[in-house]
Amino acid sequence: MNELILDSGLNARATGRDLRRQSRRHLKCLVLRSLLSIACLLPTQLTWATSQPTTDVESVLAQTGEFLRSNCALAATRTNAGSPLAPDSFMSSWQAVGSRASWPTSSAWGLEFRKTLCPHFALSLAYLNDGHFPGHHRDGVSAEAWVPFTIAHQVTLSFGAGPFYYFDTENAANASGYADVHGWAWLFSADLRVPLWLGHPYHPGWFTDIRFDWSAPAKDIETHSIAWTIGYQMYSDFSLPQQTQDTVEGFAPDEVVTYAGKTVVNSFHSQHSLAEAIEYRRALGSPFFRGSVAFVNEGDAQLIRRRGVIYELWLEPSFWNGNASIGVGWGGYTAIDKYRRSPGRHVSYVVSVTLSARPFTLIPCLTNSPVAERTDFRVTWHRIITDYNRDTDILLFGLGYRF
Repeated sequence: MNELILDSGLNARATGRDLRRQSRRHLKCLVLRSLLSIACLLPTQLTWATSQPTTDVESVLAQTGEFLRSNCALAATRTNAGSPLAPDSFMSSWQAVGSRASWPTSSAWGLEFRKTLCPHFALSLAYLNDGHFPGHHRDGVSAEAWVPFTIAHQVTLSFGAGPFYYFDTENAANASGYADVHGWAWLFSADLRVPLWLGHPYHPGWFTDIRFDWSAPAKDIETHSIAWTIGYQMYSDFSLPQQTQDTVEGFAPDEVVTYAGKTVVNSFHSQHSLAEAIEYRRALGSPFFRGSVAFVNEGDAQLIRRRGVIYELWLEPSFWNGNASIGVGWGGYTAIDKYRRSPGRHVSYVVSVTLSARPFTLIPCLTNSPVAERTDFRVTWHRIITDYNRDTDILLFGLGYRF
């Protein structure tokens, strides 16, 4: 009898645990669906979020992908139908940067591309320069998720957060006197955006905003900045109903570029040299996904004498019927450095930003000519990320041929 009572008690406790586990899973599903509905301002989806009870979190995540695709498609449809939503913006900022270390304020700058996926959700990629402090020259790249709110049909207040990968040139007890330190941190941001002409804040056109950034890496200095930003909001070619991607008239799938520019070593003395490169770029089956291979000669910058091959994958949307593009890339760099003690090829990481334009299409007599459609000018910045304290910036200006 005692054994029967004990078994009954154990079964009851197991059943209770199962019920509590199912309740928690069901609550997670409801919260996930409701947050998605609120983020995209689709009240009708609240019914979808609460009227289909399930405890299968995996099925909810699968439905999440379809939910975002359908609602972002709806946002694009509204845009095409004349809604004020212009999803793409590019901005440049000038910052005053401070630190809790009580050093004097430093000046800095940044660049950002932001894409609005739903009325209350956006993603951004940015380069941020954190200024120069004693023993620290830091900058980095970030990816943030944003939640924007429109106030009084004129002003947009946004809050963002995301990972920040930084590069810091620091004092070090080695032969060079410095070290190139890399690491991850969280970046928290907020900005207040105002259109420069009266109108809806999401209409295409120029805007300005005030921005605040804060970052405190575990193994590096804390920084906070106030920035003034000027930017332009627009439609990328792949968000419009008539796409000209992968055509010579628009953004052609293939391109060859020859470059000349400058290499700067990330040290406290910024040794530099002339640089040159030749690059092949190609679309990879998506209107904004591309790959590139480039041979680069960094020249002789005293601390390095390096040349090699850069291979990257790019996110590069085009604008104004292929007349301009902006892209961010990540990849590898296989190179030989004549000044490195260990001989042979060495592989480093590389992050890059590129801008291209076809200015000849603005000349009336050349607008539709092969020269205007196939010729572009391109500016590309590479950050070489090494593991032997020889990081470099390579700034290149090039002439390209599209086909």
